Order: sequence, then structure tokens, then C-alpha cells
Amino acid sequence: MIELATPNTGRLRTLAASQESAPVSKTRTRRRRLPLLTIVCATWIIGLVLAAIFAPELAPHDPLKQNLMARNVPPVWSSGGSWDHPFGTDQIGYDIFSRTLYGARPALQIAGIAALLSLAIGTTMGLIAGYFRGAADAVIMLLVDAQLSTPFIVIAIAAVAAFGRSMTLLIILAGISGWMGFARTIRAQVLSLRDREFIHASHAIGATDFRILLKHLLPNLTSIIIVLVTVQLRGLILFEASMSFLGLGVPPPNPSWGSMISNGRDYMLSAWWISVIPGVALMVTVLTASLIGDWLRDELDPTLRGIR
Repeated sequence: MIELATPNTGRLRTLAASQESAPVSKTRTRRRRLPLLTIVCATWIIGLVLAAIFAPELAPHDPLKQNLMARNVPPVWSSGGSWDHPFGTDQIGYDIFSRTLYGARPALQIAGIAALLSLAIGTTMGLIAGYFRGAADAVIMLLVDAQLSTPFIVIAIAAVAAFGRSMTLLIILAGISGWMGFARTIRAQVLSLRDREFIHASHAIGATDFRILLKHLLPNLTSIIIVLVTVQLRGLILFEASMSFLGLGVPPPNPSWGSMISNGRDYMLSAWWISVIPGVALMVTVLTASLIGDWLRDELDPTLRGIR
């Protein structure tokens, strides 16, 4: 085929090249922005974990020590503030900065352990339901639907009323509250994998069901599990804060973001920092966990790699 040279040929080729490079440049720009946002979110989470670990060294005051002579001191950037209490104090003289640092401890501890508990329960149930099907699948999915149809906060309140407030009970309740998402997602993935050739080949060579579940199915679910754990963390942090806000979570006077928000709700007009500062810490933590979960989903899900 002979291509005739015309005065407009160079212009047309330039236009075509610019049209082809435009989506590529947009994709590259988006890929440059995404890691930056992810780095910022990861920095916040890592910094929060380190702040919680080294809270005794970082906190300027004892979080359990009251100072009635320094009640409702505003933050340092407000009129009347002091560097001795950079985030101010509450209505009974607790230092807000110190209690916010210590409040990260129960949030991260409960969310982390409860996420592992939800992972263990939900993954086990999802593998059994998706692989064996039949009665096991029906019973497990009935349990999932039953718990999803019942407000879990009612169950949590009844459990606290029966057994009292404790960190152990709160972790158990948080873990039980989130296993359904793991179970449904893992079940769906197992249903799509159980009829693959490598599963039939494993049956043919005499592999047991337990070995197939542990050695063949579970490794193929690793990326999904990582995303589920990351996404579950934000819900568990909010669960702990909600229970503490209602007075059913971390026993007082131990600091918790939820209880700090609750203690300052009657002082929003006169001492807004009592609730707002721990509320901002909670909001930023949940938002960063959500953004990291979305990024991990995009990176680990091969079906989304071509549309980023």
C-alpha cells in the first residue's frame, strides 16, 4: 500500500499521536498521585502506632491525673491557651493531648485483635460453605443472614449488661461483629475456584479435603484476605469508639476517643476542643484506613489493574 504525502499528513500524524498519548498521560498522572496519597495515609497510620506505643514518653501529663485548677483550658492556638496543655484540658482538668495519645491504644489494640478474630472465623466459615456446599453452606449462610438482620449494637449492649465492661469482652464482640463480610466474600471466591482444573487434579491424586483447603484454596485467597482485613479495621475502630461513646466500651477513667467525644458533647459551645480533637483523630484514622484499603484493593485485584 502506497501512502501519498500531502501537506496535511504531518499535521494529522501529530494530532493522532497527541490523542493516543492523552489517556496515557492521564493514567500516569493518576498513578503518580495515588502513591503520594497512599504514602501520606501510611505515614499517619505508622505515626499513630508509634505514638500509641511510646505514649508514656510523648505525653506531657498523666492521662489519669485530674487538675481542677486547670479546667477547660483552651488549646495553645486559642486565646488563653498554654503550651503546658497544647490541646487544652477538659471539664475536670484532664490533658486532652495526653488522653488523645493514650486513646489510640484501645482503638488500635481492639481493632487489630478483633480483625484477626473476624478473619479466623469468617475465613473458616467461608471455606467450609463454599467448598462443601449443601447443608453446611445453608446453615452458615443462615447464620450470616440472621446476624446481618439483627442490629449488633443490641447484642453488644445485652452482652455488656450480662458480663460487665472489659477489654476482653469488647474484643470478642468486635470480632464477632465483622466475620460475616469475610465469610460471604471467601465463599464467593471458593465457589469460583472449586471447579478449576487444579482442584480436580488434586482430587485425582488422592488429596484430602483438608489439604485442598489449606494448600490450594487458601493461598489463592491471600490478596482478598489482605484487602478484607484492611477494610475491616475502619469498621472495628468505629465500633470501639461507638461502644465507648455509649459508655459500654473501655472502662473509665482509661482514655478512649469515643468516651472523650461523649464527655465533651455538653460543652460544645464553651469548650469545643474536648470533643473535636479526639473526633478529628478518629475521623482521620478511619479515613486513612479506608484509603489504604481502597488502594490495596486496586493493586491486588487483577480485574481492576487495567482501569486505573
